[in-house]
Amino acid sequence: MLDGSEVKREVKILWDSESMIAVEKPADILTQAPLGVDSLETQLRMQFAGRSDYIAMVHRLDRNVSGVVLVALRKRVAKLLSDQFAARKVQKHYLAVVSGKCEFPEEQRTWCDFIRKVPDQARGEVCEATCLGAKRAETRMTMLGYSKDRDCSLVRLEPHTGRMHQLRIQAAMRGHAILGDRLYRGRELPTEIAGADSERILLHAESISFHHPQTGVIVTVKCEADEFFQIV
Repeated sequence: MLDGSEVKREVKILWDSESMIAVEKPADILTQAPLGVDSLETQLRMQFAGRSDYIAMVHRLDRNVSGVVLVALRKRVAKLLSDQFAARKVQKHYLAVVSGKCEFPEEQRTWCDFIRKVPDQARGEVCEATCLGAKRAETRMTMLGYSKDRDCSLVRLEPHTGRMHQLRIQAAMRGHAILGDRLYRGRELPTEIAGADSERILLHAESISFHHPQTGVIVTVKCEADEFFQIV
């Protein structure tokens, strides 16, 4: 059982449609976790007690990543949303602060690689297409700004596939690792950020677009990034 003191905050609801919601995930909590470990799912179960006995996280963000997450409150809705993710009909945009000037000619702004999970490790790597476990990864990158003083860039990343650590790996292998991402040799966060939240990386799920499972209408939910993304 979780101790009540472990519940840090009320989850912010970004959008509510009775049978599903979109929420803001902070950068210091797991999306899902085993019983007894604090997570976004655990907090939602307590927050929605009395409204819905069914809560399904239809996709996840890494623990140290912030942003919008979709949550189904009905089993049928969870299935329909999962089908959209599987068919790549869900459009996602992320903001990231990366090291260096992330400037590429137009023909190199769509990143296409093969990625696999490193055996017995909680990380991935770029590999040849013929490697065991290799999966194609594709991301569209747009540079939004550059800070000469900090030598870092603000970029928007639109993944067209959903591989483990895809954005983190693809940025790092091009010499532009996400700030704070020690797993992929990213630079340390600036002191004003590290002091506030040393475990986070500067990657944020900014928006998500999908077809409403019941009406078919395209819905876009946005989640504003915090002030740390304004360092560029």
